[in-house]
Amino acid sequence: MAIIEVFPNSQTAIQDAVTMANEGDVILVHRGVYHESVQVSSIKNNIRIISKHKQAAILDGRCMLLDAFELNGVAGVEIYGFKMINYLSRGIQLLNAKSNHILSNKISDIGGGVNPVGIFINNSIGNLVMQNVVERIGSAGSGTGIHLQSVTGSWVIKNKLKHNSAQGIEVIDGSHNAIVGNQISHNKGDGILVSRVDNNLIYDNKITNNGNNGVNAQSTNTIVLDSKIKGNRENGLFIAFNYNFAGFNEIKDNKLSGIQVISDFNDIQNNKIENNENNGVYIHQPHTANLVFANQFKRNNPNNIKDEGENNNIIQNTMKD
Repeated sequence: MAIIEVFPNSQTAIQDAVTMANEGDVILVHRGVYHESVQVSSIKNNIRIISKHKQAAILDGRCMLLDAFELNGVAGVEIYGFKMINYLSRGIQLLNAKSNHILSNKISDIGGGVNPVGIFINNSIGNLVMQNVVERIGSAGSGTGIHLQSVTGSWVIKNKLKHNSAQGIEVIDGSHNAIVGNQISHNKGDGILVSRVDNNLIYDNKITNNGNNGVNAQSTNTIVLDSKIKGNRENGLFIAFNYNFAGFNEIKDNKLSGIQVISDFNDIQNNKIENNENNGVYIHQPHTANLVFANQFKRNNPNNIKDEGENNNIIQNTMKD
């Protein structure tokens, strides 16, 4: 197992190293600017591509190249510590990929193509996306920080998503994913959008000052726990499908409802819900069998709880002035 050192001395320096690498090799990329798109295919499983000095190896697409990295059909590849700027479509793209690690990269100023994304993962299983900074993706309402499409068992942990033109994090289709410990702020769309997915965990995130909802849960069995959801221009949490759970969150200062519900059989428990401008919890008609239990409400306008539905259970909540 070799260490292959790379210097910025050609237009294909990193790609040449990938072509040379064997399973288990480390590609160590030295400080400098690289103008290339790096393709890693299924014959290059289990290699590590690492910036020797964190974010000192810069991939610059010069507003001409589509992607900085594309991992297609690979398993066990790590991309660590790069800065990626000025690509048209994607910073990092994973297709049909399994058990890869995307760690400690900074991705910004991706735009010019259709629906640009900082980190895009499609039809993949068990990937880790951790401690990346993704900002200023797209323009005019198109451009998401991290987009997961038809994925299972992915972990999105301790990333910073900010100032993107659509969602901070978007999960469409798939199941059993975890979004944990992220800072998601000042994105023009939702902080987190989950749509047509099952059994996803949203835990310990800070979701603030986004242009739409803090969390938009258009899915079943979405669990939103122990997060701070503040100052978003629509709802703190919007629940559109059945069987979701929101507990132990701090939800305050959102421009619409703290939690807005247009579905059935959801549990809202042990949250602090304060100073939201269109009710603390708002359950629309004709929705039923939601539980609002043991929450603390304070100064929501005009009501702490507005229940227009039928047979919802609202018990043991605390109202403070």
